[in-house]
Amino acid sequence: MSKKLSLQIFLISMTIFFSIFFFNKIYFKKDVEILENKKVLKSDEKNLIEGIQYYSKDLKGNTYLIEAENGIMDQNNQDIIYLKNVKAKINFDQKKIITINSERAIYNINNFDTEFLDNVKLEYDGNKLSCDKISAKYSQNYAILSGNLVFKNLITQLYADQMEVDLITRTTKTSMFNKNNKIKIKHLTNGVN
Repeated sequence: MSKKLSLQIFLISMTIFFSIFFFNKIYFKKDVEILENKKVLKSDEKNLIEGIQYYSKDLKGNTYLIEAENGIMDQNNQDIIYLKNVKAKINFDQKKIITINSERAIYNINNFDTEFLDNVKLEYDGNKLSCDKISAKYSQNYAILSGNLVFKNLITQLYADQMEVDLITRTTKTSMFNKNNKIKIKHLTNGVN
């Protein structure tokens, strides 16, 4: 046999072999996917993830750590997870640590946006704040704290409905939902009233 004929036979046999191989691989892959989907559906009945921890760090060195006792992935959006018994630590400027605790949270794994809900408590630099809800939109560099907002430190107590925070400039705007109501501020004498 000539080299040319041998090469042609080899190429044709390799083409047939790879065609059969890929046909079988694709054919059996569909069966495997169906079996895997059935397994996932069975495990979705108890779609509970325990001991959750997410950590992120930006280019400026700011860190964000969120931990939860457990969570459930959203069935329609895999970027969303519903968390229970949540603790978060935000470290801005490598010195100031903000801690947030809440009973529930909705966390976006993709952009780190977090909505803290139910019995929300925030602490930073000797200041304590409680409210019904914190919507931290890291993707848009702002946070809104709302509902029964109470701010306390050694010399001041503040009562309001909402506080908007610009995460870049660290400026805040405090307001009431009803414009006829006023923000209440108590100044404490020597830290005790």
